Amino acid sequence: MRAWLNDRRERRQTARSFYGSIVAQARVPTFYAEWGVPDTLQGRFELVALHLAVALRRLAAEGPKGRPLAQALTEAFATDMDDAMRELTFGDLAVPREVRRAAAALYDRHRAYGEALDRADMAKLAAAIGAQMAYLGAAGLDTERLAHYVRGAAAAHEAQPAAEVLAGRLAWPQPAPGQRIARRPE
Repeated sequence: MRAWLNDRRERRQTARSFYGSIVAQARVPTFYAEWGVPDTLQGRFELVALHLAVALRRLAAEGPKGRPLAQALTEAFATDMDDAMRELTFGDLAVPREVRRAAAALYDRHRAYGEALDRADMAKLAAAIGAQMAYLGAAGLDTERLAHYVRGAAAAHEAQPAAEVLAGRLAWPQPAPGQRIARRPE
């Protein structure tokens, strides 16, 4: 019993640290200043969800070994959403409903981005990112650049040893500042 409690506590600590690294990566200024993601609550949520979806996909690749950490990581996300909504003065009765909506949104993004990554279809990935972020109304959103970044992150994570991944340490590529990706002629 004691070993189970210690394992659970350790997994939660790993998940909190892992989630913190995901949030830190989602807050890299390049995404907002140069890639067109609005620096708003919704824009930040979208980038956290995007990074979390990529991390959960990598944990899923580890099969049964990755499931406990994936569950703890999802719980850390739900706790963060709960805390954020309470800070935003959502009423106590509304918070659980809004957390469920955030979790459903995360699941939708995980599925959409995962399908595109599984097919190695950059156009579909860019379209999925655009579709999920369309409500932000960001005219300058560079979905192609975000798609290349996500594909690069997923490839880097696939190359990482399982022990690193299961310890909650994913190496995130830094988004390249500078010129936007040239658009293909229609």
